[in-house]
Amino acid sequence: MNIKVGLIQIFVSDIKKAEKWYSKILGMKLTRRYHKFKCIFMELGGVEFDIGTPAPGWGEGWDKVKIGGRTNIFFETTDIKETVKNLKQMSVRFVEEPSKRSWGDYKAVFIDPDGNEFNLIEVK
Repeated sequence: MNIKVGLIQIFVSDIKKAEKWYSKILGMKLTRRYHKFKCIFMELGGVEFDIGTPAPGWGEGWDKVKIGGRTNIFFETTDIKETVKNLKQMSVRFVEEPSKRSWGDYKAVFIDPDGNEFNLIEVK
C-alpha cells in the first residue's frame, strides 16, 4: 500500500485575511488559488494546506464544515520559547502556554484569526 499525506484543510471565514495571516505569521507560501471554490493552497515545510471558506460549490457535506476550534495540526520548532516570543510579538494569541507534557516534549497551542487552534511542539 502506498499512502501519503496529500494536503491538510483549514477552514476560514475570509480568504484574503487568511492568506495574509498564514504567509506573514507562519511563513506559508501561496501555491495555487481557486476563486470558484473559495480556497487557496499554501505550502509550508513540504506540506500543502488547502485554506478555504466553505461553500455550496464544494458539493455534498460542505454545510457540516466548522470554522474554528481544535484542529489537531501540529507545527514543530526547535526552540519553543523563542518561537512563542516571536509569534506573540506578531500579536498571535496563545490559548495554552508552553509546558512540558507527559511524553517529554514542550507544547503550546495558538489560534488564528478564526479561532482555529494549532499545536506547537518543540522537537530537538
